[in-house]
Amino acid sequence: MHSIYVVDDDISIVNVLNNLIDEHYPGSFTGMATTGNKAIEEIIKLKPDIVLLDYLLPDKDGLEVIREIQSVYLPVIIMISEVSDKNMIAKAYNNHIEFFINKPINVIEVMAVINKAKKYLMMENTIDYFREAFTNLNYLSTFESRKRPISRHEKIKRLYSKLGIIGESGCEDLINALMWVLELNGNKYRLSDMYKSLVENPEDKSQLYAIEQRIRRTITKAFNTMASLGVEDYLNPVFENYSAQIFDFNELRKQMNYLKGRSQEQGKINIRKFIESSIVILNNVCE
Repeated sequence: MHSIYVVDDDISIVNVLNNLIDEHYPGSFTGMATTGNKAIEEIIKLKPDIVLLDYLLPDKDGLEVIREIQSVYLPVIIMISEVSDKNMIAKAYNNHIEFFINKPINVIEVMAVINKAKKYLMMENTIDYFREAFTNLNYLSTFESRKRPISRHEKIKRLYSKLGIIGESGCEDLINALMWVLELNGNKYRLSDMYKSLVENPEDKSQLYAIEQRIRRTITKAFNTMASLGVEDYLNPVFENYSAQIFDFNELRKQMNYLKGRSQEQGKINIRKFIESSIVILNNVCE
């Protein structure tokens, strides 16, 4: 059963969607909000699988809400709007929004779109299962052939496999970013230049934003994984070996306290530190 959260400043629409979800997907409705700020707070806390989100909200537009949510995790977003502006739709696609419901609400359309979103989630879960299985097979094969030289790229993948991000969509972008920094041989650089090196058109701001967000989400996943390891087992070897090296430990401790429910403040990631710490670890690996 996939949980569903509804965000719309029109309470009558919220009620219609709530009743529809309760009727056709009993037990799926997990909450609602009529403002962007409340939606961000509750969605990050509840982590629903599917979010029905109005594009026009009184305090934030839907894309602002999406960006803040996606810095923590990636639900399936269904955009609700009477806006037909092509630029808005393009921006939504750049933020990984592929499902839309037009106003005024049509029950048949809502049902069809929610069903598509649920099928998408099931497909993603299946792909993740097989991706993990094949990743494990690939690494078993790698360990069996240790006599051959191991490239930097492979070493990075081994490190990021330990951090639980090897299957993330932005992991290859992150690896390419790290390889670009390595080629600088210690020279100073700006993150903006790094992002430009990874896209086809460095003048396209939407491409730059997309690559930055994919890298940020991937590092955030590693950050949350590491914090979870620390909460579950402080002596976990991955946590012991990498937590203080690759993250700011004060920020990681904040995230651990957040996961334990001891604090409302979450820790923050540092993209530059993550990349440069990865390089230090990579250079210290002895094969």
